[in-house]
Amino acid sequence: MGAGVCCVQKRLDFTVDWIGENLAPVSGEEGGSSGSFAPRATSSQAYSAHSQSYGKWSGQLPREDDFAEEVAWQIATDRRQQLVEAASLLPVLYEIQPPEPDESPHTATAVHRKTEVARQLATFQKPRGASAQERLNSYVLTLQRMSADCEAVATVFEVFEDYMNVHLLLEQCTGGTIYERILERQYFTEQESAVLIKHMLEALAPFHENNVFHGSVTPDSFRFLNQSPHAPLKLVDFGIELKAHRWDAVEHVTGGPDIQNPRCPHLFETCKLVFCAPELAPPQKRKGQQPTQGTLTSQPGSEGTGASGLWLEAEDVVGAGRDLIDEELLADVLDEHADWVEEQRKNRELSGNYNKKFEAADIWSIGAIAFLLLCGYPPFFAPSRNAILGRIHRGEVTFDPPFWSKISEEAKSFVTSCLQQSCWDRTSVQEALHHPWIQRLADSSPSGSMFASFMLNLRRFYRTSLIEVFVANTLAAKFRREDLHDFLRRCREIDMCGTGFFTASDLKHVLTALGHGWIAEAISTRFLLAFRHPGESYIDYMALLDSIQLRQQRIFEDELWRHFQRVCQGNGRGGDGARGHLAIGDLGIVFSDPVIVGLLMREVPETPGLEEAAVCHRLQGSLRDIFLAKCCPVNL
Repeated sequence: MGAGVCCVQKRLDFTVDWIGENLAPVSGEEGGSSGSFAPRATSSQAYSAHSQSYGKWSGQLPREDDFAEEVAWQIATDRRQQLVEAASLLPVLYEIQPPEPDESPHTATAVHRKTEVARQLATFQKPRGASAQERLNSYVLTLQRMSADCEAVATVFEVFEDYMNVHLLLEQCTGGTIYERILERQYFTEQESAVLIKHMLEALAPFHENNVFHGSVTPDSFRFLNQSPHAPLKLVDFGIELKAHRWDAVEHVTGGPDIQNPRCPHLFETCKLVFCAPELAPPQKRKGQQPTQGTLTSQPGSEGTGASGLWLEAEDVVGAGRDLIDEELLADVLDEHADWVEEQRKNRELSGNYNKKFEAADIWSIGAIAFLLLCGYPPFFAPSRNAILGRIHRGEVTFDPPFWSKISEEAKSFVTSCLQQSCWDRTSVQEALHHPWIQRLADSSPSGSMFASFMLNLRRFYRTSLIEVFVANTLAAKFRREDLHDFLRRCREIDMCGTGFFTASDLKHVLTALGHGWIAEAISTRFLLAFRHPGESYIDYMALLDSIQLRQQRIFEDELWRHFQRVCQGNGRGGDGARGHLAIGDLGIVFSDPVIVGLLMREVPETPGLEEAAVCHRLQGSLRDIFLAKCCPVNL
């Protein structure tokens, strides 16, 4: 125990950067290589070996450096023995700065308390299944190895975890997004588009070489390292959220998440959905189709559900005719089976290269990004989420004049090779890197800047994406259950045609009418005035409400988990709390905490005469009935 506390204090004084800069690499016999610490060496052996090596070059080790060297090697040894550390160390070692309202909710900035070195902190919920968690662990280890070897991928310095989440500490890239770099310029050329796409392909190449895929590549997945004009572009997002959903869906075929309808926020943001490949995109909802379970606003006229979904019953969303044969569903099943048979045949032809399907999804996203960087708008954009999904699954790509009249044929060839409807017909990463447009960096393209319409289109698209994220994050933190219903009612009053979308100006009127004028004013000052454009930004309020619901569910779960740990630690059960387990006899400890009771009551529909004690008694009794029969500890 004492050694662990000492190690924490030492890490406050010496960072990983100090180790990398001041220690010479050591080669080991069991898998060690140049540039890595010797594996499976004890602290004394490692320190002794390093001291001898150091003495060959500089003579006797200076006495004032003895302690620093010893500490550094002790830290290195500890990190070899435990690659993933407890999340409880994060607030001890780092000061966490929450993200801005227009930034991704699962990212933050972590500043080391002693050295003040800033890192990007990315937090993801773990999948539920044991097998899925093993796949997550393997993927994270692969990320650490790849990021250390590839300059185009942000380095994964440290990994922390608890029962609920995994936290990655990444290299901090402060140079801004691709959108910001382009829009602050007076001109932008096709050659520069080719350079950016080449950097993105170089970032994805090590993924495919290691038989893993990203799955949700968008322009926001990349950041420039710093503000320098020649700063490298780095991949800072690794698609973990979508992967965790799919792994859980595969492990829990019944009773688990729907693999065809991932409940991931970025799939409910139209400006991110447009880059998703058809094999990973949710299916288009046909007219008159029943809403999926757990959605808030899938059909006009539905009453919706709460943020957490804890009180939703299947009978509330599925119609009375659910036992009848759905001819459209039957047709979909037959089509899926035919596609599966075709995939199996081509899998055999490709010598069992199953990963090609999902690697091809990354190529599709790169093709969609290249399309955007050549004309200013994405290939499958539409005002509503459902219309976007329809265009993605149809795969209709057109190079509309006049926006493409100045673009080279090589560029069009590259985009077409990436956006093939069949994943088996798309180019690979290596083939894309050897495409003439990438190899020669568009040297055959017309000289000069893009048309003026390029900047106008890109500014409008970027503005819409910022509004989507800002409004979803802000309303998720401010709205209660009844506020969501009032918001939906107001939206439908404005959308008299029932299209499911309206303009950003309509959104401002709705927010002002509901008493949230400050949010409407923030939209104007932060986006509409800062990104002036003669056209309107269209917002799919149906998808926006689902995105808000997903964010609220995540906020609720994170708060409940944090207070669960607090209560367990305060009552001398810190070990059980960290593992996410609580004995049945200790349920009263949780349900007697006023903060936890307040969180639970916030998720219960308002009912006259309903009291906190009754709700807690009902929940506690239900948990006892479920888990007492299984003779196992309660897993929260």
